[in-house]
Amino acid sequence: MNKKILVAILTAAILMISVVGGWACVVGAVYTMTNAPAPAGNEVVIFNRADDGLLTKKGSISTQGLGSGVGLDTLGSQGSLVLSGDHLWLLAVNAGSNEISVFQVLPEGLKVVDKVGSGGVSPVSLTIFHDLVYVLNAGSPNIAGFNLSHKGQLTPLAGSTRTLVSTGTFAQVGFDPRGETLVVTDKADSEILVFSVHYDGLPSMNPVTSPSNGVTPFGFIFDQWRHLVVVEVTTDAVSSYSILNNDALNAISPSVVNGQKASCWIAGNEIGYIFTANPGSSTVSAYKIDAENGKIVLLNGTAGGGNSPLDLAIPVDGRFLYALDPGNGGIDMFQIELDGSLTSLGTVAGGLSIFAQGIAAR
Repeated sequence: MNKKILVAILTAAILMISVVGGWACVVGAVYTMTNAPAPAGNEVVIFNRADDGLLTKKGSISTQGLGSGVGLDTLGSQGSLVLSGDHLWLLAVNAGSNEISVFQVLPEGLKVVDKVGSGGVSPVSLTIFHDLVYVLNAGSPNIAGFNLSHKGQLTPLAGSTRTLVSTGTFAQVGFDPRGETLVVTDKADSEILVFSVHYDGLPSMNPVTSPSNGVTPFGFIFDQWRHLVVVEVTTDAVSSYSILNNDALNAISPSVVNGQKASCWIAGNEIGYIFTANPGSSTVSAYKIDAENGKIVLLNGTAGGGNSPLDLAIPVDGRFLYALDPGNGGIDMFQIELDGSLTSLGTVAGGLSIFAQGIAAR
């Protein structure tokens, strides 16, 4: 056979295998949790991510702990499953056994490297800044800090636990981009708590508490310009804030409503597009934030759809949005277009139960 023809055939075969099998196109992964109680126990479900945004379920691995699953959105939180900034470690809460599990992220999947007590009752949210980890224990309620070693081991940070004095219920703990503050959202009291973080990793003894502009603040993100962006469940809106030098909040865009129902989760990319999941109306809303002043505008209240979209994640390339959707047992996939609109890529089956929670993407 002619050598050029043989090369052409082999090249075509390789391209076909790449498209059909997906092995050559895998560029990342998406993770979610089963949040299952005994006897099954909690597991992390792994999906390979192709360069076209499509996901393929790869398998699952036990957290060696227990979830709290009894129904939809049992944890009532954002950030129950998080990746470290360098994508070397994946951390998961075990709300049913009061533990945190640490996985090493490997090309072939995940490996459990540590599991520790969360320092409280019912951990629901995690945040990481370099080698510093904080957990929100909603049942205590408190926040507690840990050091994350280069081997993935978590060591409690002495003197870091802070009791959250409130009659409320809490949804998320998160660092700002500089690691200078910790923010906690209080759903029941509609308040936002800000702790200063000292050079030794310890938070201020007491937070500065500011009222949320809208009712029931839930998930939040920081954009790369350090604007705090919070989604409000009852108001079905998003508010943006700046954090003042005294840790109080200054509202920039107060409660930009989206016309949907039960807006709880939020995610954004580096060019300023922000999305909320609204399971009460089975929709995803799209917003845009101004880099200079932090002002927000609604682009489309119904930019995307699903069954019961919950937690959201955007990989580092910022091109795709993934929504955990326990209502259909999988992950809803969207391409983020240059104008901030969403193109549906369908739903990948994951065999997930109604109490699945958390999502992270790389």
